[in-house]
Amino acid sequence: MDIVIVILEILILLALGCLVLFRKALFSYASEKGKNLATKEDISEITKKIENVRFDYAGQLERSKTHFNAQLKNHGFRYEKEFEILQELTALLVETRDTCLSLRPIMDHVDPNQSEEERKKERLGRFYKARRELYLARETKQPFYPEEIYEAIVSVENATHRESVRYRHRDPFRDDDRYDYWEDAEKRQEEVVNNADTAIKIIRSRVREWELVETSL
Repeated sequence: MDIVIVILEILILLALGCLVLFRKALFSYASEKGKNLATKEDISEITKKIENVRFDYAGQLERSKTHFNAQLKNHGFRYEKEFEILQELTALLVETRDTCLSLRPIMDHVDPNQSEEERKKERLGRFYKARRELYLARETKQPFYPEEIYEAIVSVENATHRESVRYRHRDPFRDDDRYDYWEDAEKRQEEVVNNADTAIKIIRSRVREWELVETSL
């Protein structure tokens, strides 16, 4: 009887031990299984974030390309239009300069059948026409080109105006004008040429500036 009891006690202890070991193994398995699941979930989350970042980057890249193309198109359009304006202003500057210089050139050729008054009227008429066209282009297109060019053109107009006034009111054959008439003409014409050259150089610099912008885009 005592032996049976001892055996039963041993079996019970063994069963309890097996149960404890089984529970321990089951917990360890469940824990490891949980780690594996967590790792898969982490990988899935990281992959999702990477895909989101890649998607955002692709969207930003596309928006940047669209913005860049719009800028390129806008700059190209602005450059083309401003170039046309500057080209027109340059042609009018040259015409105004040349008609002014022809008012009283040092080496002059005159028509003997034409009176001095007729000659003045004809030359001043050409000059006034050129200066008027320059003035209109300068004013009507002022918002579309730099202030520096505008001021340079005004300087040319002022210089040519001073020369035209001298030509209209002075006479090389009159005693009080005879001695300094041609000296004054040379001085005024030099001012006209210098101012016109300065304006054209500023225009040329502006064109080069646009070319550099176009190259950098």
